Amino acid sequence: MLPKPYRPPGGLYGSAGGRTFYVSPQGDDSADGLRPGSAWRTLHQADQVRYRPGDRLLLQGGETFKGSLRLGKGEAGRPRQPVIVSSYGRGRAVVVPRKGPAIEVVDTAGVEVRDLIVRGGSAKARKEGGIGFYSDLHSPGRLAHIVVSDVDVSGFRHGVQVGGMRWGFRDVRVAHSDLHDNTDAGLITYRLAPEATGAQEGFAHADVVVDAVEAHGNAGNPASDDRNTGSGIVLGSVDGGSIRNSSTHDNGARSSAVAKEGPEGMWAHDSRKLVIEHNESYRNHSNSEADGDGFGLDLGTSDSVLQYNLSYDNDGAGYLLYSADTARPSHGNVVRFNVSTRDARRLEPYGGFYIGGYVHDARFVHNTVVAALNGPLHTPAVMITPGPRSVALWNNQFVTDGAPLVVAVGPLKGVEFRGNHYYAPGAERAVEWQGSFYSSPGDWWAATGQETIGDELVGVDANPCFTAGLPVRSLAAAKGLAPGCDAARGPAVDLRARFGVDPGPVDLLGHRLGRRPVAGAVQPEADTGASDEG
Repeated sequence: MLPKPYRPPGGLYGSAGGRTFYVSPQGDDSADGLRPGSAWRTLHQADQVRYRPGDRLLLQGGETFKGSLRLGKGEAGRPRQPVIVSSYGRGRAVVVPRKGPAIEVVDTAGVEVRDLIVRGGSAKARKEGGIGFYSDLHSPGRLAHIVVSDVDVSGFRHGVQVGGMRWGFRDVRVAHSDLHDNTDAGLITYRLAPEATGAQEGFAHADVVVDAVEAHGNAGNPASDDRNTGSGIVLGSVDGGSIRNSSTHDNGARSSAVAKEGPEGMWAHDSRKLVIEHNESYRNHSNSEADGDGFGLDLGTSDSVLQYNLSYDNDGAGYLLYSADTARPSHGNVVRFNVSTRDARRLEPYGGFYIGGYVHDARFVHNTVVAALNGPLHTPAVMITPGPRSVALWNNQFVTDGAPLVVAVGPLKGVEFRGNHYYAPGAERAVEWQGSFYSSPGDWWAATGQETIGDELVGVDANPCFTAGLPVRSLAAAKGLAPGCDAARGPAVDLRARFGVDPGPVDLLGHRLGRRPVAGAVQPEADTGASDEG
Protein backbone atom coordinates (compact mmCIF):
# COMPACT_ATOMS: atom_id res chain seq x y z
CA MET A 1 0.00 0.00 0.00
CA LEU A 2 1.39 3.38 -0.96
CA PRO A 3 1.92 5.89 1.84
CA LYS A 4 -0.20 9.01 2.05
CA PRO A 5 1.17 12.06 0.24
CA TYR A 6 3.42 14.33 2.26
CA ARG A 7 2.74 18.02 2.30
CA PRO A 8 4.90 20.65 4.01
CA PRO A 9 3.62 22.53 7.06
CA GLY A 10 1.06 25.15 6.19
CA GLY A 11 -0.19 23.30 3.13
CA LEU A 12 2.05 25.15 0.67
CA TYR A 13 2.94 22.94 -2.24
CA GLY A 14 4.47 25.45 -4.63
CA SER A 15 7.01 28.27 -4.35
CA ALA A 16 5.88 31.85 -4.76
CA GLY A 17 7.41 33.96 -7.52
CA GLY A 18 8.93 31.22 -9.69
CA ARG A 19 8.32 29.92 -13.16
CA THR A 20 6.48 26.65 -13.85
CA PHE A 21 7.64 24.39 -16.68
CA TYR A 22 5.73 21.41 -18.06
CA VAL A 23 6.91 18.26 -19.83
CA SER A 24 4.57 15.93 -21.73
CA PRO A 25 5.08 13.19 -24.35
CA GLN A 26 2.70 15.23 -26.51
CA GLY A 27 4.81 18.37 -26.08
CA ASP A 28 7.33 20.12 -28.32
CA ASP A 29 10.90 20.92 -27.30
CA SER A 30 10.76 24.10 -29.40
CA ALA A 31 7.86 25.44 -27.30
CA ASP A 32 8.32 27.66 -24.22
CA GLY A 33 7.27 24.92 -21.77
CA LEU A 34 5.37 27.39 -19.60
CA ARG A 35 1.87 25.91 -19.95
CA PRO A 36 0.47 22.40 -20.33
CA GLY A 37 -0.53 23.35 -23.86
CA SER A 38 3.03 24.43 -24.70
CA ALA A 39 4.87 21.72 -22.77
CA TRP A 40 8.27 20.39 -23.71
CA ARG A 41 8.49 16.83 -24.89
CA THR A 42 11.71 15.53 -23.29
CA LEU A 43 13.69 15.63 -20.10
CA HIS A 44 16.71 16.49 -22.24
CA GLN A 45 15.12 19.85 -23.01
CA ALA A 46 14.15 20.37 -19.38
CA ASP A 47 17.73 19.68 -18.34
CA GLN A 48 19.00 22.62 -20.43
CA VAL A 49 17.31 25.18 -18.16
CA ARG A 50 19.05 26.85 -15.24
CA TYR A 51 16.46 26.72 -12.47
CA ARG A 52 16.01 29.76 -10.29
CA PRO A 53 14.62 29.79 -6.73
CA GLY A 54 10.87 29.22 -6.80
CA ASP A 55 10.78 27.43 -10.16
CA ARG A 56 8.78 24.24 -10.69
CA LEU A 57 9.33 21.46 -13.21
CA LEU A 58 6.23 19.29 -13.63
CA LEU A 59 6.09 16.03 -15.59
CA GLN A 60 2.78 14.71 -16.86
CA GLY A 61 1.39 12.12 -14.50
CA GLY A 62 1.00 8.56 -15.72
CA GLU A 63 3.59 9.03 -18.48
CA THR A 64 7.16 7.74 -18.78
CA PHE A 65 10.14 9.99 -19.46
CA LYS A 66 13.56 8.65 -20.40
CA GLY A 67 16.55 10.69 -19.34
CA SER A 68 17.92 12.53 -16.31
CA LEU A 69 17.80 15.90 -14.64
CA ARG A 70 20.79 17.59 -13.00
CA LEU A 71 20.78 20.74 -10.88
CA GLY A 72 24.15 22.23 -10.04
CA LYS A 73 25.91 25.12 -8.38
CA GLY A 74 24.25 28.44 -9.19
CA GLU A 75 20.79 26.88 -9.48
CA ALA A 76 18.11 26.81 -6.78
CA GLY A 77 19.76 27.59 -3.44
CA ARG A 78 17.04 29.31 -1.37
CA PRO A 79 15.39 27.16 1.30
CA ARG A 80 12.25 29.33 1.43
CA GLN A 81 11.87 29.33 -2.34
CA PRO A 82 12.71 25.76 -3.31
CA VAL A 83 12.88 24.44 -6.83
CA ILE A 84 10.28 21.69 -7.05
CA VAL A 85 10.39 18.69 -9.40
CA SER A 86 7.10 16.82 -9.43
CA SER A 87 4.13 15.54 -11.47
CA TYR A 88 0.98 17.19 -12.73
CA GLY A 89 -2.35 15.81 -13.85
CA ARG A 90 -3.45 12.31 -12.91
CA GLY A 91 -1.01 9.92 -11.26
CA ARG A 92 2.74 10.10 -10.96
CA ALA A 93 5.19 10.50 -13.79
CA VAL A 94 7.81 7.77 -14.31
CA VAL A 95 11.46 8.74 -14.86
CA VAL A 96 13.81 6.17 -16.40
CA PRO A 97 17.42 7.35 -16.82
CA ARG A 98 19.41 6.13 -19.80
CA LYS A 99 22.51 6.10 -17.61
CA GLY A 100 23.44 7.22 -14.12
CA PRO A 101 20.99 8.78 -11.67
CA ALA A 102 17.50 9.95 -12.57
CA ILE A 103 17.69 13.18 -10.57
CA GLU A 104 21.00 14.56 -9.35
CA VAL A 105 21.57 17.69 -7.28
CA VAL A 106 25.20 18.78 -6.83
CA ASP A 107 26.59 21.63 -4.72
CA THR A 108 23.22 23.28 -4.21
CA ALA A 109 20.07 22.81 -2.13
CA GLY A 110 16.67 24.41 -1.76
CA VAL A 111 15.30 21.53 -3.85
CA GLU A 112 12.23 19.33 -3.44
CA VAL A 113 11.52 16.14 -5.40
CA ARG A 114 7.93 14.91 -5.10
CA ASP A 115 5.33 12.57 -6.50
CA LEU A 116 7.50 10.62 -8.94
CA ILE A 117 8.24 7.01 -9.81
CA VAL A 118 11.92 6.49 -10.59
CA ARG A 119 13.00 3.27 -12.28
CA GLY A 120 16.54 2.04 -12.91
CA GLY A 121 17.63 -1.50 -13.59
CA SER A 122 20.42 -1.00 -16.12
CA ALA A 123 24.02 -1.86 -15.24
CA LYS A 124 24.89 1.85 -15.14
CA ALA A 125 21.92 2.68 -12.91
CA ARG A 126 23.03 -0.03 -10.48
CA LYS A 127 26.18 2.02 -9.87
CA GLU A 128 24.31 5.23 -8.97
CA GLY A 129 21.65 6.60 -6.65
CA GLY A 130 18.19 7.01 -8.14
CA ILE A 131 17.67 10.41 -6.52
CA GLY A 132 20.98 11.82 -5.33
CA PHE A 133 22.27 14.90 -3.51
CA TYR A 134 25.99 15.58 -3.18
CA SER A 135 28.09 18.43 -1.79
CA ASP A 136 31.76 18.98 -2.49
CA LEU A 137 32.08 21.73 0.12
CA HIS A 138 35.42 21.74 1.95
CA SER A 139 34.91 24.81 4.14
CA PRO A 140 32.59 24.53 7.16
CA GLY A 141 28.92 24.91 6.35
CA ARG A 142 25.98 22.87 5.09
CA LEU A 143 23.64 23.48 2.18
CA ALA A 144 20.07 23.95 3.44
CA HIS A 145 16.77 22.31 2.60
CA ILE A 146 16.19 19.02 0.78
CA VAL A 147 12.81 17.31 0.55
CA VAL A 148 12.11 13.97 -1.11
CA SER A 149 8.54 12.78 -0.68
CA ASP A 150 5.94 10.50 -2.22
CA VAL A 151 8.45 8.80 -4.49
CA ASP A 152 8.83 5.17 -5.51
CA VAL A 153 12.45 4.34 -6.38
CA SER A 154 13.88 1.01 -7.51
CA GLY A 155 16.66 -0.47 -9.61
CA PHE A 156 19.64 1.63 -8.46
CA ARG A 157 22.62 1.24 -6.16
CA HIS A 158 20.79 3.39 -3.60
CA GLY A 159 17.20 4.52 -3.91
CA VAL A 160 17.87 7.91 -2.33
CA GLN A 161 21.36 9.07 -1.34
CA VAL A 162 22.57 12.22 0.41
CA GLY A 163 26.34 12.63 0.55
CA GLY A 164 29.22 15.00 0.95
CA MET A 165 32.97 14.97 0.60
CA ARG A 166 33.34 16.72 3.96
CA TRP A 167 30.37 19.03 4.48
CA GLY A 168 26.90 18.14 3.23
CA PHE A 169 23.33 19.21 3.91
CA ARG A 170 20.99 20.34 6.66
CA ASP A 171 17.20 20.40 6.91
CA VAL A 172 16.81 17.11 5.04
CA ARG A 173 13.40 15.43 4.79
CA VAL A 174 12.64 12.07 3.20
CA ALA A 175 8.99 11.17 3.68
CA HIS A 176 6.15 8.90 2.56
CA SER A 177 8.21 6.98 0.03
CA ASP A 178 8.76 3.40 -1.11
CA LEU A 179 12.44 2.55 -1.72
CA HIS A 180 12.76 -1.01 -2.92
CA ASP A 181 14.72 -3.49 -5.01
CA ASN A 182 17.90 -1.44 -5.04
CA THR A 183 21.30 -3.02 -4.51
CA ASP A 184 23.16 -1.39 -1.62
CA ALA A 185 20.40 0.43 0.31
CA GLY A 186 16.99 2.02 0.06
CA LEU A 187 18.17 5.27 1.69
CA ILE A 188 21.65 6.31 2.74
CA THR A 189 23.40 9.43 4.02
CA TYR A 190 27.19 9.43 3.98
CA ARG A 191 30.47 11.34 4.13
CA LEU A 192 33.32 10.43 1.78
CA ALA A 193 36.16 11.95 3.80
CA PRO A 194 37.25 9.83 6.76
CA GLU A 195 35.13 10.44 9.82
CA ALA A 196 36.89 12.78 12.22
CA THR A 197 37.07 12.16 15.94
CA GLY A 198 36.05 15.72 16.83
CA ALA A 199 32.37 16.66 16.64
CA GLN A 200 33.01 19.87 14.70
CA GLU A 201 34.49 18.00 11.73
CA GLY A 202 32.77 14.70 12.30
CA PHE A 203 29.32 15.14 10.75
CA ALA A 204 28.55 16.01 7.15
CA HIS A 205 24.80 16.46 7.64
CA ALA A 206 22.45 17.89 10.26
CA ASP A 207 18.72 17.85 11.00
CA VAL A 208 17.83 14.79 8.93
CA VAL A 209 14.28 13.43 9.25
CA VAL A 210 13.03 10.18 7.72
CA ASP A 211 9.28 9.75 8.13
CA ALA A 212 6.95 7.05 6.80
CA VAL A 213 9.48 5.43 4.48
CA GLU A 214 9.31 1.75 3.51
CA ALA A 215 12.65 0.26 2.45
CA HIS A 216 12.44 -3.36 1.35
CA GLY A 217 13.89 -5.88 -1.05
CA ASN A 218 17.21 -4.04 -1.26
CA ALA A 219 19.05 -7.27 -1.77
CA GLY A 220 22.76 -6.46 -1.67
CA ASN A 221 25.62 -7.23 -4.05
CA PRO A 222 27.21 -10.68 -3.73
CA ALA A 223 30.39 -9.38 -5.41
CA SER A 224 30.96 -6.54 -2.91
CA ASP A 225 33.40 -8.20 -0.56
CA ASP A 226 34.89 -5.01 0.90
CA ARG A 227 31.75 -3.41 2.34
CA ASN A 228 28.25 -4.13 3.54
CA THR A 229 25.42 -4.02 1.00
CA GLY A 230 21.72 -4.73 1.24
CA SER A 231 20.48 -2.41 4.02
CA GLY A 232 17.16 -0.63 4.27
CA ILE A 233 17.80 2.79 5.84
CA VAL A 234 21.29 3.99 6.82
CA LEU A 235 22.07 7.33 8.47
CA GLY A 236 25.80 8.07 8.37
CA SER A 237 27.54 11.25 9.50
CA VAL A 238 24.41 12.96 10.85
CA ASP A 239 24.27 15.48 13.69
CA GLY A 240 20.70 15.44 14.92
CA GLY A 241 17.79 13.70 13.24
CA SER A 242 15.20 10.96 13.38
CA ILE A 243 13.70 7.93 11.70
CA ARG A 244 10.05 7.41 12.55
CA ASN A 245 6.91 5.63 11.37
CA SER A 246 9.00 3.64 8.89
CA SER A 247 9.70 0.01 8.04
CA THR A 248 12.66 -1.96 6.73
CA HIS A 249 12.14 -5.56 5.72
CA ASP A 250 13.38 -8.36 3.50
CA ASN A 251 16.68 -6.65 2.75
CA GLY A 252 20.15 -8.18 2.35
CA ALA A 253 19.24 -11.53 0.76
CA ARG A 254 22.03 -11.31 -1.86
CA SER A 255 24.69 -9.61 0.26
CA SER A 256 28.25 -10.90 0.08
CA ALA A 257 29.04 -14.10 1.93
CA VAL A 258 32.71 -13.19 2.46
CA ALA A 259 32.47 -9.53 3.49
CA LYS A 260 33.66 -8.85 7.04
CA GLU A 261 30.55 -6.82 7.77
CA GLY A 262 26.92 -7.23 6.86
CA PRO A 263 23.81 -5.16 6.17
CA GLU A 264 21.18 -4.12 8.69
CA GLY A 265 17.57 -3.16 8.34
CA MET A 266 17.64 0.29 9.94
CA TRP A 267 20.85 1.67 11.42
CA ALA A 268 23.19 4.58 12.01
CA HIS A 269 26.95 5.08 12.18
CA ASP A 270 29.22 8.02 12.98
CA SER A 271 26.25 10.10 14.10
CA ARG A 272 24.82 11.66 17.22
CA LYS A 273 21.54 12.87 18.70
CA LEU A 274 19.30 10.60 16.65
CA VAL A 275 15.86 9.39 17.68
CA ILE A 276 14.72 6.17 15.97
CA GLU A 277 11.13 5.52 17.01
CA HIS A 278 7.82 3.91 16.06
CA ASN A 279 9.36 1.73 13.36
CA GLU A 280 9.29 -1.94 12.34
CA SER A 281 12.23 -3.97 11.03
CA TYR A 282 11.86 -7.63 10.10
CA ARG A 283 13.15 -10.47 7.94
CA ASN A 284 16.41 -8.69 7.19
CA HIS A 285 19.28 -10.91 6.11
CA SER A 286 23.04 -11.20 5.94
CA ASN A 287 25.09 -13.80 4.11
CA SER A 288 28.30 -12.92 5.96
CA GLU A 289 29.05 -13.86 9.55
CA ALA A 290 27.92 -10.45 10.77
CA ASP A 291 24.80 -8.32 11.11
CA GLY A 292 21.47 -8.93 9.41
CA ASP A 293 20.10 -6.95 12.36
CA GLY A 294 16.75 -5.24 12.73
CA PHE A 295 18.08 -2.01 14.26
CA GLY A 296 21.62 -0.83 14.98
CA LEU A 297 23.47 2.04 16.61
CA ASP A 298 26.79 1.13 15.10
CA LEU A 299 30.34 2.48 14.90
CA GLY A 300 30.67 5.98 16.33
CA THR A 301 26.99 6.64 17.10
CA SER A 302 26.30 8.41 20.38
CA ASP A 303 23.70 10.26 22.47
CA SER A 304 20.92 8.58 20.49
CA VAL A 305 17.67 6.81 21.35
CA LEU A 306 16.01 3.67 20.01
CA GLN A 307 12.44 3.63 21.32
CA TYR A 308 8.97 2.21 20.58
CA ASN A 309 10.17 -0.09 17.81
CA LEU A 310 9.28 -3.65 16.79
CA SER A 311 11.81 -6.19 15.49
CA TYR A 312 11.32 -9.83 14.51
CA ASP A 313 12.61 -12.67 12.34
CA ASN A 314 15.92 -11.01 11.49
CA ASP A 315 19.05 -13.05 10.76
CA GLY A 316 21.02 -11.06 13.33
CA ALA A 317 20.20 -9.12 16.46
CA GLY A 318 16.97 -7.31 16.99
CA TYR A 319 18.86 -4.32 18.47
CA LEU A 320 22.62 -3.90 18.16
CA LEU A 321 24.98 -1.49 19.92
CA TYR A 322 28.51 -1.93 18.63
CA SER A 323 31.75 -0.16 17.77
CA ALA A 324 35.01 -1.75 16.65
CA ASP A 325 37.14 1.42 16.64
CA THR A 326 38.62 2.95 19.80
CA ALA A 327 38.71 6.34 18.07
CA ARG A 328 35.00 6.12 17.25
CA PRO A 329 33.28 4.67 20.33
CA SER A 330 29.54 4.62 20.88
CA HIS A 331 28.38 6.21 24.12
CA GLY A 332 25.35 7.70 25.81
CA ASN A 333 22.78 5.66 23.86
CA VAL A 334 19.38 4.60 25.22
CA VAL A 335 17.28 1.62 24.09
CA ARG A 336 13.81 1.69 25.65
CA PHE A 337 10.29 0.33 25.17
CA ASN A 338 11.19 -1.86 22.20
CA VAL A 339 10.18 -5.42 21.36
CA SER A 340 12.33 -8.16 19.81
CA THR A 341 10.75 -11.52 19.08
CA ARG A 342 12.56 -14.46 17.50
CA ASP A 343 15.51 -12.52 16.15
CA ALA A 344 18.99 -13.97 15.55
CA ARG A 345 17.48 -16.65 13.34
CA ARG A 346 20.64 -17.43 11.40
CA LEU A 347 23.74 -15.82 12.87
CA GLU A 348 25.74 -16.64 15.98
CA PRO A 349 26.77 -15.09 18.39
CA TYR A 350 23.80 -12.74 18.17
CA GLY A 351 20.67 -12.40 20.29
CA GLY A 352 17.64 -10.19 20.72
CA PHE A 353 20.09 -7.63 22.10
CA TYR A 354 23.71 -7.58 21.00
CA ILE A 355 26.18 -5.33 22.87
CA GLY A 356 29.84 -5.43 21.90
CA GLY A 357 33.03 -3.50 21.31
CA TYR A 358 33.72 0.06 22.43
CA VAL A 359 30.27 0.81 23.82
CA HIS A 360 29.92 2.67 27.09
CA ASP A 361 27.36 4.54 29.16
CA ALA A 362 24.39 2.78 27.53
CA ARG A 363 20.96 2.04 29.01
CA PHE A 364 18.44 -0.64 28.07
CA VAL A 365 15.18 0.18 29.83
CA HIS A 366 11.70 -1.43 29.71
CA ASN A 367 12.21 -3.62 26.65
CA THR A 368 10.73 -7.04 25.92
CA VAL A 369 12.95 -9.67 24.28
CA VAL A 370 11.58 -13.10 23.39
CA ALA A 371 14.22 -15.45 21.96
CA ALA A 372 13.77 -18.98 20.70
CA LEU A 373 15.82 -22.09 20.06
CA ASN A 374 16.84 -22.31 16.43
CA GLY A 375 18.39 -25.69 15.79
CA PRO A 376 22.03 -25.67 16.88
CA LEU A 377 22.27 -21.87 17.11
CA HIS A 378 23.17 -20.20 20.38
CA THR A 379 20.34 -17.63 20.39
CA PRO A 380 20.07 -15.86 23.76
CA ALA A 381 17.87 -12.95 24.67
CA VAL A 382 21.00 -10.90 25.43
CA MET A 383 24.49 -11.36 23.98
CA ILE A 384 27.41 -9.30 25.33
CA THR A 385 30.86 -9.67 23.79
CA PRO A 386 34.13 -8.09 25.05
CA GLY A 387 34.50 -4.35 25.35
CA PRO A 388 31.37 -2.67 26.77
CA ARG A 389 31.53 -0.76 30.06
CA SER A 390 28.99 1.09 32.15
CA VAL A 391 25.98 -0.60 30.57
CA ALA A 392 22.72 -0.76 32.53
CA LEU A 393 19.88 -3.15 31.73
CA TRP A 394 16.88 -2.15 33.86
CA ASN A 395 13.26 -3.32 34.00
CA ASN A 396 13.35 -5.49 30.88
CA GLN A 397 11.63 -8.80 30.15
CA PHE A 398 13.88 -11.60 28.88
CA VAL A 399 12.04 -14.75 27.81
CA THR A 400 13.22 -17.85 25.94
CA ASP A 401 11.82 -21.29 25.19
CA GLY A 402 14.92 -23.10 26.43
CA ALA A 403 17.63 -21.00 24.83
CA PRO A 404 19.94 -19.10 27.20
CA LEU A 405 18.66 -15.86 28.68
CA VAL A 406 22.01 -14.09 28.89
CA VAL A 407 25.39 -14.91 27.35
CA ALA A 408 28.22 -12.55 28.37
CA VAL A 409 31.86 -13.22 27.53
CA GLY A 410 35.06 -11.33 28.19
CA PRO A 411 35.69 -8.62 30.80
CA LEU A 412 32.58 -6.75 31.89
CA LYS A 413 33.19 -3.35 33.49
CA GLY A 414 30.11 -1.91 35.09
CA VAL A 415 27.57 -4.08 33.28
CA GLU A 416 24.57 -4.33 35.58
CA PHE A 417 21.17 -6.03 35.44
CA ARG A 418 18.52 -4.57 37.76
CA GLY A 419 14.76 -5.11 37.98
CA ASN A 420 14.52 -7.45 35.01
CA HIS A 421 12.07 -10.34 34.67
CA TYR A 422 13.29 -13.67 33.29
CA TYR A 423 11.70 -16.90 32.10
CA ALA A 424 13.43 -19.80 30.35
CA PRO A 425 11.53 -23.07 30.86
CA GLY A 426 13.65 -26.10 30.11
CA ALA A 427 16.89 -24.17 29.65
CA GLU A 428 19.87 -26.35 30.54
CA ARG A 429 22.05 -23.26 30.90
CA ALA A 430 19.97 -20.20 31.65
CA VAL A 431 22.99 -17.88 31.89
CA GLU A 432 26.57 -17.98 30.65
CA TRP A 433 28.60 -15.35 32.48
CA GLN A 434 32.35 -14.88 31.95
CA GLY A 435 32.98 -18.56 31.42
CA SER A 436 30.67 -19.86 34.14
CA PHE A 437 27.31 -21.51 33.51
CA TYR A 438 24.19 -21.20 35.66
CA SER A 439 21.13 -23.39 35.45
CA SER A 440 18.76 -20.67 36.68
CA PRO A 441 18.68 -16.89 36.97
CA GLY A 442 18.66 -17.25 40.75
CA ASP A 443 21.96 -19.16 40.74
CA TRP A 444 23.50 -16.41 38.61
CA TRP A 445 22.26 -13.66 40.90
CA ALA A 446 23.59 -15.41 43.98
CA ALA A 447 27.02 -15.96 42.45
CA THR A 448 27.53 -12.51 40.89
CA GLY A 449 25.42 -10.00 42.80
CA GLN A 450 23.42 -9.12 39.71
CA GLU A 451 19.77 -8.19 40.27
CA THR A 452 20.45 -6.84 43.74
CA ILE A 453 20.41 -3.33 45.16
CA GLY A 454 22.10 -3.43 48.54
CA ASP A 455 20.62 -6.48 50.21
CA GLU A 456 17.41 -6.35 48.18
CA LEU A 457 16.78 -8.83 45.36
CA VAL A 458 15.08 -7.00 42.49
CA GLY A 459 15.06 -9.62 39.72
CA VAL A 460 12.08 -11.89 39.01
CA ASP A 461 12.10 -15.41 37.57
CA ALA A 462 8.50 -16.19 36.61
CA ASN A 463 6.23 -17.06 33.72
CA PRO A 464 5.07 -13.72 32.17
CA CYS A 465 1.86 -15.41 30.94
CA PHE A 466 1.94 -13.74 27.55
CA THR A 467 -1.23 -14.06 25.48
CA ALA A 468 0.42 -13.05 22.19
CA GLY A 469 1.38 -15.61 19.62
CA LEU A 470 5.08 -15.51 18.76
CA PRO A 471 6.76 -13.93 16.98
CA VAL A 472 4.83 -10.71 17.47
CA ARG A 473 4.43 -9.22 13.99
CA SER A 474 2.39 -6.07 14.69
CA LEU A 475 1.92 -3.45 17.35
CA ALA A 476 -1.65 -4.64 17.81
CA ALA A 477 -0.36 -8.11 18.67
CA ALA A 478 2.17 -6.58 21.07
CA LYS A 479 -0.66 -5.97 23.51
CA GLY A 480 -0.30 -9.66 24.35
CA LEU A 481 3.20 -9.06 25.74
CA ALA A 482 1.91 -7.32 28.85
CA PRO A 483 2.52 -9.44 31.98
CA GLY A 484 -0.58 -11.56 32.27
CA CYS A 485 -0.37 -13.09 35.74
CA ASP A 486 0.33 -11.92 39.27
CA ALA A 487 3.77 -13.52 39.51
CA ALA A 488 5.02 -11.37 36.63
CA ARG A 489 3.22 -8.17 37.59
CA GLY A 490 5.37 -7.13 40.51
CA PRO A 491 6.50 -3.51 40.34
CA ALA A 492 9.72 -2.75 38.51
CA VAL A 493 12.59 -0.82 40.06
CA ASP A 494 11.64 2.83 40.60
CA LEU A 495 14.35 4.29 38.38
CA ARG A 496 13.59 7.88 39.32
CA ALA A 497 13.89 7.24 43.03
CA ARG A 498 16.80 4.80 42.91
CA PHE A 499 18.96 6.26 40.14
CA GLY A 500 17.47 9.62 39.19
CA VAL A 501 16.62 8.21 35.74
CA ASP A 502 13.45 9.08 33.84
CA PRO A 503 12.38 5.89 32.02
CA GLY A 504 10.12 7.80 29.61
CA PRO A 505 6.50 8.95 29.62
CA VAL A 506 4.69 6.10 27.85
CA ASP A 507 5.03 2.44 26.96
CA LEU A 508 5.27 0.90 23.49
CA LEU A 509 1.55 1.32 22.86
CA GLY A 510 1.39 4.92 24.04
CA HIS A 511 -0.10 4.24 27.48
CA ARG A 512 1.18 6.48 30.23
CA LEU A 513 3.33 4.74 32.78
CA GLY A 514 1.47 4.33 36.03
CA ARG A 515 2.88 5.04 39.44
CA ARG A 516 4.07 1.44 39.75
CA PRO A 517 5.20 0.30 36.28
CA VAL A 518 6.10 -3.31 35.64
CA ALA A 519 9.01 -4.67 33.62
CA GLY A 520 8.83 -4.80 29.86
CA ALA A 521 7.81 -2.67 26.90
CA VAL A 522 4.05 -3.13 27.35
CA GLN A 523 2.24 -2.25 30.53
CA PRO A 524 -1.02 -3.92 31.63
CA GLU A 525 -3.80 -1.51 30.75
CA ALA A 526 -5.21 -1.59 34.26
CA ASP A 527 -1.85 -0.37 35.59
CA THR A 528 -1.30 2.54 33.21
CA GLY A 529 -3.60 4.92 34.99
CA ALA A 530 -4.78 6.57 31.75
CA SER A 531 -5.89 6.01 28.21
CA ASP A 532 -3.69 6.18 25.16
CA GLU A 533 -1.28 9.05 24.82
CA GLY A 534 1.34 9.51 22.11
